[in-house]
Amino acid sequence: MNKQSFLKKQIVKEAIRSVRKDKKVDEISLLNISRELGVEFSEITKFYTSIEDIFLQQQKSNWKKVYRDLDKSVKKAKTPGDFKAVFDKFLQDYVEGLSPDADLHWEVCSFIPACLAFREENKQVLYKKIHEIIKRGWPGKTPNVLERQTNLFLLSFFGFIDHVVHQPKS
Repeated sequence: MNKQSFLKKQIVKEAIRSVRKDKKVDEISLLNISRELGVEFSEITKFYTSIEDIFLQQQKSNWKKVYRDLDKSVKKAKTPGDFKAVFDKFLQDYVEGLSPDADLHWEVCSFIPACLAFREENKQVLYKKIHEIIKRGWPGKTPNVLERQTNLFLLSFFGFIDHVVHQPKS
């Protein structure tokens, strides 16, 4: 891992630690993080413009990985059974990929306007991907049924994730 990647990870860890300790995102600043890490403020602002930006970029990065893995699985799938397996495995992979701090990320991102906007945009991306998986895994469904099932999946998925991130870690 290069120095910049290491520093970015340290910045994220410190932001998470600070939010856990102080319980308030608006009382934490990049300046405080630079002091805690013993680095110049300008080193931090190379990567992030605000505490909110840290959580937004982390959210985007996490979903980018989820989509990369999902797209690989979809690309390999050939038969309806393969697509059903991709669908079934998606939740398991998503949950297994959650970080130990997923609860904090979920909560913080539920209140930061930029994160909420990204979540709404992201739902549309996820809708398209899941819609295509359902369509190819269960051929012959009418457009209305596909739409209802995809919407039901999204509703269930986000409720499920909200529940899972608040469960004690095993």
